[in-house]
Order: sequence, then C-alpha cells, then structure tokens
Amino acid sequence: MDHRALGEAKAMTDSESRGSSSESTTPAAFQSALDSYLRDKGKGSAGESGQYRRNAERVLQEFLVWCGQCDVRTFDDLDADVLREYVSTELLDPDLSPRTIHKYYDYLSAWVGWCQREGLVPEHYGVQERAREPLPDKEARRKEQRQQTWLPDERRAILLFVDDRAHEAIDEDGSAALGPVRDRALVYLLAYSGVRGAEFLAVNNDDRRDGARWSDMSDDYATLTVLSKNQDWTQRAIPTQARPALERWERVLNPTEDWPLFPTLHLPSLYDRLRDAGVETTGLSGHDEVFVACRENDVTPPSLATDGARRVMQRLTDAADLDVDGGYLKLHGARRGVGRTLTIEQGVSAAADQLDNSARVVEEAYSDVLAKERAERTSEAFEDHDG
Repeated sequence: MDHRALGEAKAMTDSESRGSSSESTTPAAFQSALDSYLRDKGKGSAGESGQYRRNAERVLQEFLVWCGQCDVRTFDDLDADVLREYVSTELLDPDLSPRTIHKYYDYLSAWVGWCQREGLVPEHYGVQERAREPLPDKEARRKEQRQQTWLPDERRAILLFVDDRAHEAIDEDGSAALGPVRDRALVYLLAYSGVRGAEFLAVNNDDRRDGARWSDMSDDYATLTVLSKNQDWTQRAIPTQARPALERWERVLNPTEDWPLFPTLHLPSLYDRLRDAGVETTGLSGHDEVFVACRENDVTPPSLATDGARRVMQRLTDAADLDVDGGYLKLHGARRGVGRTLTIEQGVSAAADQLDNSARVVEEAYSDVLAKERAERTSEAFEDHDG
C-alpha cells in the first residue's frame, strides 16, 4: 500500500469514527498474531506475565489500532512503507526521547520478525532501511532539553500582550476587532488547556481534521470535544483562565454552531469559500462584511490551519518583543508548559489526564521535573534523619 493510499484510507476511516471505539478497528489477523507472539514472549505457564510482555503489548496494541484506522488489515497490506508511515506520524512524539522512540520501534520490529519466522510475511520489514529511516538519532540529547516549553514568564508576557492588544482593538473598533480578539482566544486556549493544535485547528492535506466547531464547545466554555491523536472523539477540559477570552471571541465573531472555533482571516480563502457557494464577492470589503455574507448565505468559513496558527504565533512573539528559544512561542511549547506546570503542582496523573496522554509519556517527558522532586524529598529525608 503506497503512502497516498494509506493516507486516503485513514481519512475514510476517521471520517466515520465519531462515537466508535478504537478497539473495533483492530484487524483480526493482526490481533491473533499478536496474541500468539505475546504468549511466546511471556513468562509463566500460559505466557501471560513478564515485564517485556506488558511493555510490548501496550506498544503493539497501539500499532494494531492504527493499522485498523488506516485500513491495513491483512499481512498482504503490511510492508516497510506502512512501518515508515507509523514511525513518521505516530512514534515521532515530541514528548518522547529518541531512545524511547527506538525502544518502542524495537518492539514493533521484533513482532514483524516473529511474523516472518511464522510465515505470515515474506520479509522482515522492520529491519529495512526504508522503514527505519525516519527514526531519530538514538544518541541525541533528550527532547525535553531541546523541545521548547512556554516558561511561566513567557506565558505571562504573551498573555499580557494579547490582552492589551485585544482591549485596545475593542475600544477602537468594537465588534470589528476580529483579529486581535481571535488571536487572544487562541493564545489563551493554547496556554492553559494543553490541547494539541492539530486537535482543534485544521491540518493541511488531512481531511479528517478541519478544525473544531462551536458545536464542539460546551455552553459554559468548560470542555471542547476534539478528535484526539488516537482518533477517538474526547472531551478536553478548558481551565477557567481561558474561558473569558473564548466567550468574548464568540460574542465578537457571532458564529453559527457549524462554524470553526477559529476561522481563518485570510481574505482570499474566505472569498474563495463564498464563491464556491455561488455568492458574489464583488464589493465585499474586510472581514466584517465577509462574515456577514457567510451568515446570510449559510456558508461555513474555513478554519485556521496549524500552519497559519504558527505564523500567528510568530507574528505575536515578534510584536511582543519576546526573546525565546526556537525563535517564537510554538504551539507544542504551550502544551509542554501546561504539562510541566501540572507535573510540578499536581503530579503525573493530573498532567496525563489534562494532556490526554499516558502516565508513561508524561514521566518520560518531564523526567527532569520528577528527578528534582525526588532530589528534594531525599534531601529532606536526610535532614530529618540526621537532624
């Protein structure tokens, strides 16, 4: 199965996935082979225990669910291109270190090798260079040392800037203050929720992800339903700090329920959407008139995409005159800032719950925070013991 077909199959599956469980997509042939593999590798009389089995089962089960969502359902569909796609889209998680990514891939490769020995596949695709090429350098520095995180001072600075900018625009333009009020709501959602950009913004060349809608937002702005990374529709919590900015943005935008949470403000794209719906755009000037035309003609504007949001954050970081690692405040840096704060203040479980991650991913991503806490507890223990 080629790369394009794989993506199309995934899009088709995901478009029909709202409300369904991920387990229902697991290919039966793969599941049977995985169960046999785990029994071979497990300990005990029935091969049902052992650390390797537990770790491998968790990683491989995630791969099987992904295969089902991509319509990779038989061993004839499995090849090096499938493994390469899985590494590129799923394993290259910014929250995982290169060594951990390699460890998870080794579980996958070992299973594929077992499948070859059992005659289920003709080749050991896991060891082929095409499959392994996207893997990072195993000896690279840990990603949490290189990956940007919104630090408390940076978060406060960018929030203060977008607050001032939005308030000035509202004072001057009233309901026409679309850009600054939208950007303020975007920054607040990023800074406090930990929701991935791809979960509430459009993703170019991915029809599955066309941006969260206002119908996905609860009436009290406390939750947002998103298509998560593992393709389940889940409700994500929005802290109270972010809600006023979202409420003000909805009042200024005056959207219908099917409008995206963050429409693009790129006028050519908005004109194209209106023209595609048969609406005459001659004479329309500015965002206010364009959005009025969308409402009057029952046209849904396109969502801001992740690429566009990155450009927004670059512009805002420059305008706020902030000097940050990585050049500008990045979308995933906000998520990591949320995770770090929660890990420090409330522990791994709270961070994992808010970020929609497993505890193991949080422990891996914020191991430096946890190590510092352990060091402090150890110091306190010796102080108490030695007086």
